[in-house]
Amino acid sequence: MAHGSTDSSKTSNWAAWSISLVNGFWGDYLHDHGNGLAVEMALYAHNRPLTLTAERLVALHPQPSPKLCILVHGLSCNEHLWSFVPPQEADSQPEQVDYGTLLQAEFGCTPFYLRYNTGLSVAENGKSLAILLQTLCDCYPIKVEEMVLIGHSMGGLVLRSACHYARQHHESWAKRVTDIFYLGTPHDGADLERVAYSAAGALQAAPNSITRLVGKALNSRSRGIKNLRYGTLLEPDVIDEGWDDLAHHHHRAVPWLPHARHYLVGGTLNGNPAHIASVLFGDGLVAVPNNVNKAVPVEHIRLFPGIRHIQLAQRWEVYEQIAAWYRQGESK
Repeated sequence: MAHGSTDSSKTSNWAAWSISLVNGFWGDYLHDHGNGLAVEMALYAHNRPLTLTAERLVALHPQPSPKLCILVHGLSCNEHLWSFVPPQEADSQPEQVDYGTLLQAEFGCTPFYLRYNTGLSVAENGKSLAILLQTLCDCYPIKVEEMVLIGHSMGGLVLRSACHYARQHHESWAKRVTDIFYLGTPHDGADLERVAYSAAGALQAAPNSITRLVGKALNSRSRGIKNLRYGTLLEPDVIDEGWDDLAHHHHRAVPWLPHARHYLVGGTLNGNPAHIASVLFGDGLVAVPNNVNKAVPVEHIRLFPGIRHIQLAQRWEVYEQIAAWYRQGESK
């Protein structure tokens, strides 16, 4: 999904990033109050929401494949997150690619890119994505046979939530999912959000009015951010009041899509995974991935030392690992 380099496209991209950032921190407030800055979930192409009709899809992809790839960004991001210049292009005329276009070129997967309000709860976005993907399959010009899902950070949680709701409501698209790649996804929660939660509580409990005001401001962060404390996937509204046991219950209650292959990709701040910074802080936002409840085979977990959180969505070596796993799964 190469993006243009004209001044107008740069301005559009800057505006998209600014709105995405605001939505990450206060998107739930914007949505609840009907503010026009609230992002509406949609598949995007060329910085515009994609109208889901067979005609529009054929215009975008004249040779649609029965294999789809859905890319879902993380907190305060948008579909532009995925673009990067591959190493072989660095010294020549740069051409941006992303994991979707690379999978299309190598395996024939037709890519689609989600943009959504990351300030809403994971559960709200999961429900909306489940409906959106069913709509996409229903209007796709040919029968969808396979779906590959790639989620970065919060996007991986939204994908798991969407799969859960799709199975609950017997939506057919979930049956077509073959592979799900989670890049820097906080399945067991994000330490940075746990720190923010503790800091907000401590500041609001302080006797100083200014300190309490700062704590209140910190606590105004969005439902989406608060969900990252435990990687909450279901209805979270009451959890943010401190029901930690309930949060864990909701987290554990969501099974991994049973028929799909699941893959975990993580990074570290330091090139040495054993370094104290890597052990404590992982990729800077999310801890080093582990075998979550033994749901993911150890051979489906890969750590990239020295690759930080955002970079997990934009690195050639990460794509090569995704491609190798996908190729191996296709051969079975």
